[in-house]
Amino acid sequence: MIVYLDADGTLFHHTGYIPQSAFAAIKKAQENGHLIVLCTGRQLVEIYGDLKKIDYDAIVAGAGGTVTVNDQLLYDAKFTQEQLKDLQLYLNKHRIPAVYESRIGVFASNFTKEAMLARLEEVCKGLSDKEKSTHGMTLFYKSVEQKEEEKILKDPISKISFLQTEKPYREIYEDLHQHFDLIRATFAPLGPESGEIGCQGVSKAHGMQIVEEHFHIPLEQTIAIGDGENDLCMFEHAHISVAMGNAKDCVKEKADFVTTDLEEDGILHAFEALHLI
Repeated sequence: MIVYLDADGTLFHHTGYIPQSAFAAIKKAQENGHLIVLCTGRQLVEIYGDLKKIDYDAIVAGAGGTVTVNDQLLYDAKFTQEQLKDLQLYLNKHRIPAVYESRIGVFASNFTKEAMLARLEEVCKGLSDKEKSTHGMTLFYKSVEQKEEEKILKDPISKISFLQTEKPYREIYEDLHQHFDLIRATFAPLGPESGEIGCQGVSKAHGMQIVEEHFHIPLEQTIAIGDGENDLCMFEHAHISVAMGNAKDCVKEKADFVTTDLEEDGILHAFEALHLI
């Protein structure tokens, strides 16, 4: 079997760790001959900390924008310069803080970095210094390189994540969905009205298909595990879909079955139920 694991909210807790039970379950499943694939909205450069401690058989990063096997690049999508310029103009016009993502780096203007810092202070309010230092929002903030917008236009950008603002997600979706793929709130700390903008036709499901073709794995041997709306395309593609106990209700409704929360050994219980270990 080939198992696709979402990162944030599924494998990786937003406070900055992967449960030891998940590490053990993944290692045992691989020893049993199963393939483990990280399938995430994160870019390759954002796979750090505990996420780096797993020897994945493949990685689908950037919500399908980049696919690698043993550091070999199989697929790399990006916006055209014209598309990127249009998006930049739109986001600036509506004062929407946005992070421009690529496999080589994650970039933002000074305006966005300031908005991210304000958001970080809000979501980490009441946490100790140690808890704040490992929080997902802190790690995300540190991973973003401040860069002039004109220079960002020259980078191979494959996805844009935008923070919650006064402009509702629905309005942003209506403005852009005819030319781009949008998903709401893929990274909870950015806010419920946040979202991501991707190249049309590029998705986690598309990345999964590339991996399956590479390994010659039939669809009947595929499993997807996730918790967010951006994992629904994984569920639609895979033969078996599993929602985490902490997943949104709309995700649980689409899953073949629901495991326990991430913090309650959800990955371990899912692997046991699927007889992977």
